[in-house]
Amino acid sequence: MAGNRSSKILMGVLAGVIVGVLAGLWVGRDIQPTKDYTVDLTDLEEQRREDYIVLVSALYALDGDLARAEERLARLNEEDTAQLAADLATQYIEGDKGLEVIQDLATLAHALGAGDEVMLAYVVTPTHTPTSVPTMTNTPLPTPTSTETPRPTTNPTATSAALPTSTASLVPPTLTSALTPTPVPTLQPLRWDSRLDTWLHPPVRLEPAAAEPGQTYWRLVVAEWRSPDESGGIHYIYISTLDETGNPLPGQRVFVDNGGRTILVTEYKAGTDYGVTFPMYGTLGSYTCHVEGLSDRVVGLGLGAVKGAKEHTAFHLVFQRTVKR
Repeated sequence: MAGNRSSKILMGVLAGVIVGVLAGLWVGRDIQPTKDYTVDLTDLEEQRREDYIVLVSALYALDGDLARAEERLARLNEEDTAQLAADLATQYIEGDKGLEVIQDLATLAHALGAGDEVMLAYVVTPTHTPTSVPTMTNTPLPTPTSTETPRPTTNPTATSAALPTSTASLVPPTLTSALTPTPVPTLQPLRWDSRLDTWLHPPVRLEPAAAEPGQTYWRLVVAEWRSPDESGGIHYIYISTLDETGNPLPGQRVFVDNGGRTILVTEYKAGTDYGVTFPMYGTLGSYTCHVEGLSDRVVGLGLGAVKGAKEHTAFHLVFQRTVKR
């Protein structure tokens, strides 16, 4: 009897231990974290991903740095982050989730080359564009060239009235030497890549500025295209602005139109030969590029060699400030 009783006690103790262990494991499963929280952005749950895209759009609205916004969205490892932003903007528009957030999302999506006509109504021109850049008020530079021409006409009359023939013979040389710098640099011919209007469909075209003789305007002097094989995977428009003598001219506002308008400002960084870049996401025929003020316009830029294609291509445009002759 004693042996039987002691065996039951032992069995009860063992059962209690087993139940305790199982209970501990069960409770431990609910309490201790089994999930690794050092995850990439691709593992974020849907709501967190939406919040992240909203945050990126708000930062873009503040700093206007599209390349930085692209870099941030790239961390989501999605194939088409532009469409992702556009879809979220549409969702917020339909849900009426706040005008400011909708504007941020729509503006970012539009800058990335996505969106529709409904979204276009919410696109805001980035407020980060510097207001101090209206250096285009320097455009009245043609007036010095026109005001110098009257002076020679007054001086020759003075030479005819001058009594000594020797002084009369001396004045013309000084005048001609003073006038010799006036001949403005000869216009360089337009370097137009013939593939722009032969290979591409629809073709890229040039719309010349309606400048009158004597007016200062921005003349296109270089337009080159890089095919998918030549671009090296880059999908940018490279834009430069030059002064009358052909030197780089920073601080000029460049417009890229695509339903809305993106404003860029040229600046020449060390090791680069271009003033500003614009990333393309729309297909051929999507973008028009020109400089602020009276300017030639390059129309029909975009990805691919035919409308609808998305191969990465690139363009190089150079505008020079010129006095119309």
